[in-house]
Amino acid sequence: MLEEEDYPGAIQLCLECQKAASTFKHYSCISELNSKLQDTLEQIEEQLDVALSKTCKHFDVSHYTKVQLAYSLLGKTQTAMDQLHMHFTQAIHNTVFQVVLGYVELCAGNADTKFQKMQYKDLCTHITLDSYIPCLTDLCKALWEVMLSYHRTMQWHEEQDKQETTSTPGRSSTVLVDRSYVKKKLEHGLTRIWQDVQLKVKAYILGTDMSNFKYDDFIVVLDVISRLMQVGEEFCSSKSEVLQESIKRQSVNYFKNYHRARLEELRMFLENETWELCPVKSNFNIAQLHEFKFMGQCRSPSVSPSRQTVSSGSPAQEELSLFQQYVQEGNPFEMHIEHKEEETEDVLASNGYESDELEKSVYQDYDSDSDVPEELKQDYVDEQTGDVPLKSASRETIRSKKKSDYNLNKTNAPILTNTTLNVIRLVGKYMQMMNILKPIAFDVIHCVSQLFDYYLYAVYTFFGRNDMYESSGLGLISSRLRTTLNRIQESLIDMATADISGQLTAALCQKEKVPSPHLSQLVVLTNSGTLYGLAQRVVATESLVFLAEQFESLQSHLDTMMPAAKKPFLQQFYSQVSYPSWHISLETL
Repeated sequence: MLEEEDYPGAIQLCLECQKAASTFKHYSCISELNSKLQDTLEQIEEQLDVALSKTCKHFDVSHYTKVQLAYSLLGKTQTAMDQLHMHFTQAIHNTVFQVVLGYVELCAGNADTKFQKMQYKDLCTHITLDSYIPCLTDLCKALWEVMLSYHRTMQWHEEQDKQETTSTPGRSSTVLVDRSYVKKKLEHGLTRIWQDVQLKVKAYILGTDMSNFKYDDFIVVLDVISRLMQVGEEFCSSKSEVLQESIKRQSVNYFKNYHRARLEELRMFLENETWELCPVKSNFNIAQLHEFKFMGQCRSPSVSPSRQTVSSGSPAQEELSLFQQYVQEGNPFEMHIEHKEEETEDVLASNGYESDELEKSVYQDYDSDSDVPEELKQDYVDEQTGDVPLKSASRETIRSKKKSDYNLNKTNAPILTNTTLNVIRLVGKYMQMMNILKPIAFDVIHCVSQLFDYYLYAVYTFFGRNDMYESSGLGLISSRLRTTLNRIQESLIDMATADISGQLTAALCQKEKVPSPHLSQLVVLTNSGTLYGLAQRVVATESLVFLAEQFESLQSHLDTMMPAAKKPFLQQFYSQVSYPSWHISLETL
């Protein structure tokens, strides 16, 4: 009977035998039989405890019903509930340890058994960067199974209460006490189990330095943790403070390094920028860039259903909680990975990008000669040399000419440069990070403001400053613009000298500031034949105005992400965005 897992039948038979044996206990042989029956009953309880522990990872209604009936026959319903919570705690520990151990040993590539003797926290520090995301995903999948089992356990007891209330309204006081105890124990266990889950995942999150992660990889980590926090909210209405604090620590650390690298990259872009038109269509909008696609998605895997816009196509499905969607099969973390893959494929299909390099072009139309006039497709004579280039060479020249002329033929086309487009893309990436992890929203928005400030400062120092009029280096400008530029120079620009005495100061400043950019040698502003670089000046200032307009269009979205206590910073930043941009246009020209 035990092999068939018929625990209630085995216990019932054993109890009946004990009852019969007690009638003839005055016989010595029966007394020995009664002792053996007691030993058998204890063995059944041990196997019953093992059977109870199995429900923690894979809940089966039939199996759990047999186990609970067996404990009820033994009169140990409360004991069973105490044991069940101990098993859930142990299941969480064993599950996370085995998942992480498997990846550590796999990456170690040897049969060394030292890892099996390590503490879980120490084991997490041996996860490699390549295996970090797969291990995190498997960790969350395994923990989901444990929490789902607990959720289904609670459902089972709730349904049993309803059935017994309907069928047997006059229950005994003992049964009522047991039911009340079980209900309170299960409700209390929700918070306890989720706390254990948070602590295990926290140890994993903090066990690795993520500062050198690729941006896309870090976004995946944030999205997985956000999905896990959504599970916690549905599981026990928790705000997941432990997870939020640990991922915030990693995010702030990562973002400081990421932002520093992006500022250096922006300086490189500015110093190599020739301030020529970037060919975009007249209807160009930042929402068309894949970095801003998240703003148009009505459903994000990292946001709780209570905070999402319900899709009109399938409202019933959208309103279901994760535990309702995956109560029988599937896993929310598997859906997360599939969602990300589909999203990437959709972007490639819609924009026609074939690689990261080609992504720098907003539209693929520029690689086509379909809109080139026939006379431009023919050989032409170079006006300066009189030579007739070969067709193979003229094709690239024609394409270059077409790109530069494309927007000039469209009066409504925005004027921007490759660097402007790069800044806009960075803003989209920063906002995506804010959207996934709101606790670091202020830190990210502060860095977003620095991107604009550095671009503004570069445009003015390149084209608007006239040092011959004033020794301060900021030229003859209005007091308001001077205040803005002074603020940027003091907070963002590394003005430290290279002398020996200032090396330490320079090293400290270098961590928080970025050197002032230098105008590319390809841009000549002293030639009267080009009206002292009039074309470049127009493109530079108009691109700054365009960038300011894009920031203004994002103000309402940024405002929703900014903590209430920090909103004055955002308001102050936007008060300085539009005025300096337009004013520099006048100063530059």
